[in-house]
Amino acid sequence: MPHELDDHGQPFPAFNQARRTERDVSELLGLAKGMLADGEISLAEADMLRDWVASHPDVSGQWPTSCLVERLTRIYADSRVDDEERRDLAGLLKGLVGGDTGILIDKDTASSLPLDQPQPALAWTGRVFVFTGQMAFGPRRECMKHVQMFGGFCEDKVTLRTNYLVIGTFGSRDWAHTSFGRKIQKAVEYRESGIPIAIVSEDHWAAQLPAHVHGDKFVPRGAAGV
Repeated sequence: MPHELDDHGQPFPAFNQARRTERDVSELLGLAKGMLADGEISLAEADMLRDWVASHPDVSGQWPTSCLVERLTRIYADSRVDDEERRDLAGLLKGLVGGDTGILIDKDTASSLPLDQPQPALAWTGRVFVFTGQMAFGPRRECMKHVQMFGGFCEDKVTLRTNYLVIGTFGSRDWAHTSFGRKIQKAVEYRESGIPIAIVSEDHWAAQLPAHVHGDKFVPRGAAGV
């Protein structure tokens, strides 16, 4: 495949390509938030998204744009967009931007779109966990302490060693693209290439803990008074 050329006929450096891709995805998510301000997607807005995707081929094969491309391809297969398809498209976009809360308040919620479906039972001993986003459970160090207590390991970055990426209930404002972030993007890329990594929600992770904290004391699940 020939390299894209700049205004001087020279190929763009790889880092410029990555920077343009990040800019384009940020633009798409901003566009989606604006469209969803009234809670629905009009026919004109659906057409606008189709045209935006067509004019940004560099990101059409990358998550999350690839999800949108696939959905738009199905929607426009018969050259018409009905009400149910517009509602379906709105649902997809809400997932990309973190749901209704991510649209309405000044704090982005973590997108549920890339979670494993169904979310798997978690193993602990010898498994590597990575956390991203703000946890409702408590400070990240508390989450890591729980993993380590049950024989697991925690790392800061998603790598080929990662078994589970846990997405916090709330997104972090310093994430790239806010609603999913680089860690999630990397995990999705690994998962789509066949690498066995699971992406789970904080709620699922917390529900799978073998024990939970009661005051300052660890109490096994099912103990009296808990």
